[in-house]
Amino acid sequence: MVMVGSLAAGCSHTAITGDGSRQSQVIHGSVGITGQDHELTIMPGSDVSKLSVMGEDNRILIREGAAVRKIEIVGEDNQVICPEDLDVEFSTVGEDNRLIRRL
Repeated sequence: MVMVGSLAAGCSHTAITGDGSRQSQVIHGSVGITGQDHELTIMPGSDVSKLSVMGEDNRILIREGAAVRKIEIVGEDNQVICPEDLDVEFSTVGEDNRLIRRL
């Protein structure tokens, strides 16, 4: 299940809940992922203020040309793959959560 709503004028929040979704999106605002086995590709042109992940075995791929300012993860075995030069604040609680920078 994917729910998208507007919190205030100019701000949006994308919520991904449940288990096992696979999607690619251009996202503006914040993103919340709750559950397990989600795969999200954040496409070029995105401007994400905060990516929050709560769960296990989620994989997020941030494409070159997408801006993500802050990533917070709570859970286990989550993976965020981003461009090497992405300037992002990263925090995690749990085991084996990884921020992987690629060329």
